[in-house]
Amino acid sequence: MHVFLRVLPILIIIFAAWLNIQLRKTGRGQKGSDEDFWSRESRANLSRSRDISGLDYITIDLNRLPLNEKEDATLNSYRDTIIKLADKRILNLSGISNTQLKEQYGIANLQRLIEYENNYIILVSILYKWARRLYDSSYLDEARIVLEYALSLKIDVPGAYKLLAEIYRQHNEPDKIEALISQLSDISIHGKEKLIRSIKELIPS
Repeated sequence: MHVFLRVLPILIIIFAAWLNIQLRKTGRGQKGSDEDFWSRESRANLSRSRDISGLDYITIDLNRLPLNEKEDATLNSYRDTIIKLADKRILNLSGISNTQLKEQYGIANLQRLIEYENNYIILVSILYKWARRLYDSSYLDEARIVLEYALSLKIDVPGAYKLLAEIYRQHNEPDKIEALISQLSDISIHGKEKLIRSIKELIPS
């Protein structure tokens, strides 16, 4: 039972990642009639496979992360998940539908590409949850390390930016907060303007 409770948060994230991909990538959100959609789908299903070895894969640098053992089993489970992901291919394919993936890379590559993006969604989710739990457990320095690494990957989790800004505030580093706001200008993230306003409020007047 204890083992199940340890892995339950990971299982929930994996299921959420899979569900998110299925809902977001049906291609139904594209403009045009159903007839246009199915016509495009039919053509996409005939697309030849293309080489995907040169895509912009994310490589996890474990040397940049705090991997020491903790008494908290949940913290260790988050760390272990990241370690396992380091051996897998990871791709951020946000905003690209299944139809577009088939058109660009061929239907034979579709399931692999979905798997690689699923790894990305798990990665960004776990990095944030890991940092959040480190922070809540008073491991502020390690939370900062995880968050700074996560943001170097340009993840689209608003809470990660807000939490790192709060850590900078506690360390009296307004220049770091300003840099964080500048970084956000180049990232596609839900509720960006609201997020930037909330982070600006953490800068001392």
